[in-house]
Amino acid sequence: MKTILSAAVAVAMAILLTGCVGILPIPPLSNKLVAGRVIKRSEVSIIVPGSTTRAEVEQRLGPCSRACNRAPSIAYSWEKSGWTMFWWVASTESAMGDDFEVGGWHALFVAFDDAGVVLQKDFVSLSNSRSLDEQLERWAERARKKSSPCPLMCAGE
Repeated sequence: MKTILSAAVAVAMAILLTGCVGILPIPPLSNKLVAGRVIKRSEVSIIVPGSTTRAEVEQRLGPCSRACNRAPSIAYSWEKSGWTMFWWVASTESAMGDDFEVGGWHALFVAFDDAGVVLQKDFVSLSNSRSLDEQLERWAERARKKSSPCPLMCAGE
């Protein structure tokens, strides 16, 4: 770990001294849970699209982090420490930079049909630039579109 960090710092210093654009990724110092409860793939093996109900999902996994009523779905989210990215732009005239975190926010999304039966389940990496509600709703709308029959096929019936 120290070798990787030392090499990254040496590369960053070389780039910084030349006066240009740079980015320096710093791995998380721990794999500590920041928020929520991690849902493991083994825990969701009981969730079978087309047969498992919402009540069964909530009985097995507990209360969800977020529910969406417009497109029936729920999310179980958690956050771990992610990579910190430092960026900078430097010249002989001025310099600027900032940092941001990448990849620490995750969730299990589960979409339901109107009867409360699972349509789809997915583990997703969440974006820090959108709310959990927005990401869940967009995902659920796509899941419902995938599962619904094509309107053109239904028109001929």
